[in-house]
Formats: sequence, C-alpha cells, structure tokens
Amino acid sequence: MKVKTLTLEGETGYTAKITRDNPTEGLECIMCELTDKNGQRVSVHHVSKNDKEDQWSMSECIQYHLDGCPGTHSMIYDYFRYVLFFAE
Repeated sequence: MKVKTLTLEGETGYTAKITRDNPTEGLECIMCELTDKNGQRVSVHHVSKNDKEDQWSMSECIQYHLDGCPGTHSMIYDYFRYVLFFAE
C-alpha cells in the first residue's frame, strides 16, 4: 500500500498538500504545495524520496507555516512522520 496524497491544515489556516510526484524521467519525488487561508499558493517544494535531510527541511517548512512559529525538534518530527509515508 502507498499513500498518494495527504492534506494537512494548521491552526493558521494554511494547508499542506503532500503528494508523490514524477516530475521528469520517471524519477519519483515528494511534492508539497503550501497554500494560505485564502487558498493562494505560497510555495511548492520537491524533494527526493531518498534524501532524509531534504525531507526534514520540507517538514520544517510545513511546521512553520501550519503552526505559525518556529518549532521544536518534536514539533517538526510530527510532520516529518507524515512526509516519510511518501518515502516508502
């Protein structure tokens, strides 16, 4: 079983839509689209499904936008666990 899409919404009203993506030449990556409370795209991130450091960086960005503040290690890890669903 593979998770294909996951949408998270934070207390700030921002959402993060995390998906599997095949941008070029069939190389599978993880994509995260962040939108604000008005539905406007804030940013899009693509990271390798094999690069844990990039996945952690993506998790930091998701946490910051959804929680509205810089997070502690455990706060970021909560989002990192979701990103890992797409690395399998």
